[in-house]
Amino acid sequence: MVRIPKHAINWLVARLHVSTSDDAVKADIRKRCTAAQWTEAKIVEAEKYAVKSHRRNQALYQSVMMSGRNI
Repeated sequence: MVRIPKHAINWLVARLHVSTSDDAVKADIRKRCTAAQWTEAKIVEAEKYAVKSHRRNQALYQSVMMSGRNI
């Protein structure tokens, strides 16, 4: 069983702005995976992982931006 390169996906997603849409994240990953001739199943797996990674980045950004506020 070949696993997706999570470290590489995290690296790519970390370079996207936090406001990037899920569809844009998926499209970028799909483009790269298609060029590398991955199977459709692996591309879908990579897309799902990329969106999860993007969500973590958005949560981190949100927590940093809210940490300095007096609530």
